[in-house]
Amino acid sequence: MSYYYNPRGYSEKEIDEALHFKHGSRRISFRYDLLDRYDSKIGEIDGIEEASVSYGEFNMIKRSAVFLLNEYNQSNINFLHEQIQPWYILHMPDGGAVEWPLGVFMLESPEKEIMGKRMRRNIGAYDKGLILDADKIVNRHFIPAGTNYVAAVIKLLSISGVNRVNITAIDTTIKNDRELPIGMKIKEAINNLLAEINYKSLSVDEVGVCHSAPYVEPAQRPISQRYIAGRDSIVLQELSESLDIAGHPNVFVRIARNLDQDSELVSVVYNNNLSSPTSIPNRGRQIVDFEEIENISSQGALNMYTRRIAINAMSAYSHIKFDSALMPGHGSSETLYLDFPQFFDAPRLYSETNWDMDLSFDGVMSHKARRVVSL
Repeated sequence: MSYYYNPRGYSEKEIDEALHFKHGSRRISFRYDLLDRYDSKIGEIDGIEEASVSYGEFNMIKRSAVFLLNEYNQSNINFLHEQIQPWYILHMPDGGAVEWPLGVFMLESPEKEIMGKRMRRNIGAYDKGLILDADKIVNRHFIPAGTNYVAAVIKLLSISGVNRVNITAIDTTIKNDRELPIGMKIKEAINNLLAEINYKSLSVDEVGVCHSAPYVEPAQRPISQRYIAGRDSIVLQELSESLDIAGHPNVFVRIARNLDQDSELVSVVYNNNLSSPTSIPNRGRQIVDFEEIENISSQGALNMYTRRIAINAMSAYSHIKFDSALMPGHGSSETLYLDFPQFFDAPRLYSETNWDMDLSFDGVMSHKARRVVSL
């Protein structure tokens, strides 16, 4: 889901045409809102001279930013609990505008830079995953058998003071009593619970809401972004693709032992696909990926989890990097439709894993993605 502010009610076609230089050029700008700890706007920041925003699907804290702020403009910022929310503003041909939020960032590690008579502050910033990564279980936390999984996750979030949550409901409950050890990271505890029901790891969107939902295989996700190379394209000319199939496993084994130790669930996925270069028939041998899991909600959830691991491993061999003009609306698990005639015989689908945006009028957006196919 992409959030944007569209007060004049422009159609998706009008917005898309403006973003893709349909009128020969486009004008963009950026705004930086100052938020309190509850994500409410308390002002705007004028002195940000440079900024960038990054996303990494497999990072512990998925969304991060860097702000270079003139020292003179910092007197009203409380670095301990206030936040910065950058906005991408697309100026439409008729004088209106459409705005996209790019994240809600907590401020960390402000370093001073002296350039002649000027002093600036280089601020590293991270999404609310920082709260959950830094917070740990400090008191006995008991989860009784029969507790709904999503309710248990929301309870852990509330311990860290995170209350803006959008997690898909599920009826599945935890089968055995369990006690989380003191010192465990809150984020680790949450993602362990989510993995047991085959949900995506927790992510924070561009407006600061924590999300998770059932994992969907990349090939089954809808297309969310399109990039087409050629004349007047937003895609820059330099592209690179890498293939890495050496050492990829072709047998995936997961064993789940529940806390009562009187039951064991086993799931095995074999890659016997003759069209796959890493399959057992084509390699002539098995390369086994094995892991023990402490808990899982059911045999069905374990089977889906193992299949998810197998599909990810079998599709991660093909990676692509490319640059484009700055495009808003990118979040987590984006499925990219890439039509690069000079590079591919036909359009392909890729799953985006990383993106970086340099927030300037002539800035470049860098993309990394892996091919959404099973080998």
